[in-house]
Amino acid sequence: MLHAKLRQRIWEGSFLPGDRVSIRALAQEEGVSVIPVRDAVRRLVAEGALCFADSRTIEVPRLSLPNHRDILFARMQLEPETARRAFAALSQNDLDTLVGHDTAVNRAIEAGDLDAYMTANFDFHFHIYRKADAPALFRLIEILWLQSGPSMRYIAGQYRAQEMAADFHKEATDALTRRDCDGFVAALRSDIAQGMDFIRNAEAAGDRL
Repeated sequence: MLHAKLRQRIWEGSFLPGDRVSIRALAQEEGVSVIPVRDAVRRLVAEGALCFADSRTIEVPRLSLPNHRDILFARMQLEPETARRAFAALSQNDLDTLVGHDTAVNRAIEAGDLDAYMTANFDFHFHIYRKADAPALFRLIEILWLQSGPSMRYIAGQYRAQEMAADFHKEATDALTRRDCDGFVAALRSDIAQGMDFIRNAEAAGDRL
């Protein structure tokens, strides 16, 4: 489904804040007519992942500091609660999968591979959230990541993912190993706060996200 494919690209940072999005170019890239692309883009606009710069121009929105605060507030409410609900359902196989995703994050950071970094970070978080069996919360989290993904990609590129020194993913997997639900949730909450702090600091320094 084209809408799902474009969502995934936005989550993983294929687009940056301010990027122009051409329906015709996307149609050519995907080998389809402009009609399904237009429909997918309209849905993404409704979800806040894209916006109309004017009547004919579609772009990835730049988030203001108040927007960032709102997204951080929403993520800090929804994601830790969703992780808490998922905790009891996370098996040893899930732990192994999460450790693998975290290893991929670390390798991507070492290699400076932003595409791999964004993909592995997304995979880590959403593996957890899918286990919560909370579809309403899951849909809301998806929308929040659609709105913040491009800015996170920009930050990772400008300020280097290596600067994210604290490995809260490892803290989360360590907590899961010892079956410490509170520690697991706290690690994910810290991970969210760290990522959003980088966005706020960049904007305070005068960057336009």
